[in-house]
Amino acid sequence: MVFPNGFSIKTDRDNFHDILNLYLFSYKYGVDIGSNWKFDEKYNILITPSGIKFSIKGFDPVIFSETFLYDIHFIDYNLENKKIIQAGAYVGETALYYAKRGAYVYAFEPQLDCYNIALTNLKLNPELASRVVLRNWAIGEDGEIEFPNTRCNGGTSYFDSYKDRIRVRSVSISTVLEEFNISQPDILDLDIKGGEFRVINDKSIQKFSIVRIEYNTVIDNKKLGDVTYLIEKLRSYGFTKIRIYKHNELPFDLSINGVIEARK
Repeated sequence: MVFPNGFSIKTDRDNFHDILNLYLFSYKYGVDIGSNWKFDEKYNILITPSGIKFSIKGFDPVIFSETFLYDIHFIDYNLENKKIIQAGAYVGETALYYAKRGAYVYAFEPQLDCYNIALTNLKLNPELASRVVLRNWAIGEDGEIEFPNTRCNGGTSYFDSYKDRIRVRSVSISTVLEEFNISQPDILDLDIKGGEFRVINDKSIQKFSIVRIEYNTVIDNKKLGDVTYLIEKLRSYGFTKIRIYKHNELPFDLSINGVIEARK
């Protein structure tokens, strides 16, 4: 497959879909694959300009553009030793983004295929992996849930109507803080595709200084909640500086999909 800048990658049955998504990443966002973004064709590894390595398996151009082009997870220039709870880890790209900036990250991904790819990506970055704890758990209420058992897809939600499902452990934010002995958490980053309307009722959220929520009020034609409810709960926990913004180019109104960032 020949990229817009002339760089080419051999494809086969196993990697064609992921290389095609990489091509779309290059074409749509003007990314210079093979130069600023290096590619190891022998092992199908993508290397960001900052040196973070990723298996191309499960690559999603929208999510990688959000994290590494639009920088939507930017919190501060210095995250040294900050403790971040990151729910909806996908393939570990956000956890590694934070770890690269010096944070300690507790990351959770319920989709088994994405979780396994995230494990691979941690192994590709041993100097950052020591700062990341990764678990195949859902963040929500304590217990178990049946989560869609699909090929890694950053848009998959518990609320989707997939029939093939697998049981995974579900934990509350309170349980995460207790099990990992985190008395002073700094940042909560939620991207849990509708699950935020359950998690927001956990009063331990008030222990954080910054909360970032990628929200979805409607999934699979199901109304899950309202943005104003999330904002009201955050205010009740002492967050006074709240902004809402659009984090990608997908055609959804902010009443349906966007990001809330709240600070005290």
